[in-house]
Amino acid sequence: PKKHMPAHLWNQRYDANMRQYLMNTQDRKSQEDYFCAQSCGAAVDWLGQNANGNPFMLWIDMFDPHEPWDAPERFQKMYRDEYPYERYLFGYGVRNADIRPDDLPVIRDLYAAEVTFSDYCIGRLLKRVEQLGLMDNTIIVFSTDHGTHLGEEGCVQKTPGLLNACVTRIPLIIKHPDKRFAAKRIDGLVGAVDFMPTFLALLGIDDYKNMDGGNMWKLVTGQVPSLHENVYTVFNKFGAIHNLDWHYFQNVASKSLGKGPCLYNLRTDP
Repeated sequence: PKKHMPAHLWNQRYDANMRQYLMNTQDRKSQEDYFCAQSCGAAVDWLGQNANGNPFMLWIDMFDPHEPWDAPERFQKMYRDEYPYERYLFGYGVRNADIRPDDLPVIRDLYAAEVTFSDYCIGRLLKRVEQLGLMDNTIIVFSTDHGTHLGEEGCVQKTPGLLNACVTRIPLIIKHPDKRFAAKRIDGLVGAVDFMPTFLALLGIDDYKNMDGGNMWKLVTGQVPSLHENVYTVFNKFGAIHNLDWHYFQNVASKSLGKGPCLYNLRTDP
């Protein structure tokens, strides 16, 4: 592992994690052997075998962009010609306190390459959906479980004890066959709790009244401006409250970050 990371970032926890990762990927020979490509490839195969006119639900875990940010070389070279190491592996175990300002440009390029590779894999999947004639009767949803820091607040990676918008504000893209709503951007507040009620409603199933979440499609159609006054995030001993004007998070345990409760005015400090 010391061959893949600057000495000032190396520690025993990183060493153990990277040894495991290197062992797990030692048989990788081509771009198709990467986790993201395998996941999308399996989904493409499944669609070919099961897209027979019957309703289906397919959930795909892309794995990426997730640490270690280790995209195929051709994607990394889209962002810089040369990296400090032949295979620069930034991942779990690195302490934020050890990261220097001059480390960040490389780390950000590694992350960008991983995102671009993920985008490429998703493109393959969408192309297959189109080839099978499914675009006009299929709802496609893209989202994730959390965001990441790329130097904000002096941190890299998700840093669970620091539940700011870098971590809690996540992408949500819904592609609906009804093209009246194409390219529409919504500013109202929704959360993961709203996913299931929304999907049920889009399928014509209204048996979600006793669920905590709501139908976020009402924001798209203009029926309501927002589903929630506040959105809450909880992880272990950490919590955050987010609305359109303010973001508050409380860091209880990780004193090494030097932060107590934090309140941001999103109108003046987005």
